[in-house]
Amino acid sequence: MSLLAELRRRVLHILDLIPLSTSSVAPAFSISAAYGVMTGIMGVHATMSVLVAFPFFLMASFLLRKLNKISPNAGASYHWGAKLVGKRYGLFQFWIVSLAYFLSLPPIVIPAGEYTLDLLYRLGIISYSFESVLWDSIVGIVWVIIATVPLMLGAKPTAKLTEVFLAVELAVLVSFIVIGIYSIPRSVNAFSPLMFFDGEFLLSPREFLSLAATLVIVATILDGWEIDSYASEESQKPSQWPGLSGIAGLVIVFSIYMITMPLMSMETPTAELSVSVDPLATWATQVIPGYVWVMDIAVISSTASSLWLTAYILSRVWYSAGREGVLPSKFSSVTRNGSPWLAVLTISVLEIAVQTLQLSFPSLQSFFGLVLTAAGAFLSLEFGMDSITVTYLAVKGSVSRRFGVISTLTALFMFSVVSLGVLDAGQAFGISSSQYALVLLMLSAIGFVFLLRRKKMKVVEVNLDEGDYEKTWNKESRR
Repeated sequence: MSLLAELRRRVLHILDLIPLSTSSVAPAFSISAAYGVMTGIMGVHATMSVLVAFPFFLMASFLLRKLNKISPNAGASYHWGAKLVGKRYGLFQFWIVSLAYFLSLPPIVIPAGEYTLDLLYRLGIISYSFESVLWDSIVGIVWVIIATVPLMLGAKPTAKLTEVFLAVELAVLVSFIVIGIYSIPRSVNAFSPLMFFDGEFLLSPREFLSLAATLVIVATILDGWEIDSYASEESQKPSQWPGLSGIAGLVIVFSIYMITMPLMSMETPTAELSVSVDPLATWATQVIPGYVWVMDIAVISSTASSLWLTAYILSRVWYSAGREGVLPSKFSSVTRNGSPWLAVLTISVLEIAVQTLQLSFPSLQSFFGLVLTAAGAFLSLEFGMDSITVTYLAVKGSVSRRFGVISTLTALFMFSVVSLGVLDAGQAFGISSSQYALVLLMLSAIGFVFLLRRKKMKVVEVNLDEGDYEKTWNKESRR
């Protein structure tokens, strides 16, 4: 391994970044992983939670674009917090960001095994006996190893492979959407505007808590577009394209959700969707039974790319953390391909360890749901802290009041989702609210360890427009 100091610069075009942002959200995988749980909580009104959350995630995407213009950096969120607010704030944010993306990995690895075995079973290659927790885990681990390969090859190969997988995913999704629209006359649930917005979920305390619990899950399916922020140092125009491509990716995926989810709710019995581990396949069974295996290909393509792109984000965070002294400096080592190899390999080993650990969990579905909602909570906290960063800049007069208003509203929404979701999210998976809240608090509290470190953090500002050199930001740290 070559121990160069920098990621490979100026390799990603905006035509790479937009597919990365779209594929990182992973529309097919996100629907298959989350829509069953969402339907179990809100029934045919589950689409409403996406519609309610989208404006705030869109505002968050504009905020990240602004922060990218101020300081393009592979560390993105935690780097902005450290540079613009204070080092202690940034150190805590590093832990929140690490949790957000690491906890997002098990809910990808677990289905990767399930969907692959399901495809092999539908094609008659394996028997039903192979569809078990043990084999799910074994195949999931194989996918972790496969996903490590493009990451080790560097940003450009990862982007190109992602584009191929995204093309397959979108081709299948669009085909099934057309078939679904054609099948509307045979729907089992009549269309209603209430699928998109039902005021009862705002007026009834019980229904409102259900909405809040679902919003925690929605955070995991409206997340991922921000990958271009973490790829900024590898972008050809780091101060212009990152952020813009993230907005494009978010809008594309939201549009897919707004068409696909109502069709699924209309054409599939609610009881079947709510317990399905692969709602897209369940829907496909209703509209074109003989070709469910084709949908499996789309879901596997989406799952695979989401797996390595989530790890891509986390590897760039840990690379930047190694460069800035938050993690051992070895994490900032890269190969000749520009890959932060130690960060990538560490993530893969930890993924395999968690996958092995979950074998002892009595209920795979409960484990999946708990980790999924915890990931959503920390992703919401991540965007909430980014919003606080922009609010802080607005108070100082460094950005316009317009951004201050947007950031304040976004922060309030993100933190409200976490607070209200705690009351109901855990219960959806047989876990009491107090236990769920305790888990989140204990995980968050570990972040304070970073604040007690004696070794000081150095905030590294990377000049990507003039000579690609690094210089330590020497502004006095706020304690």
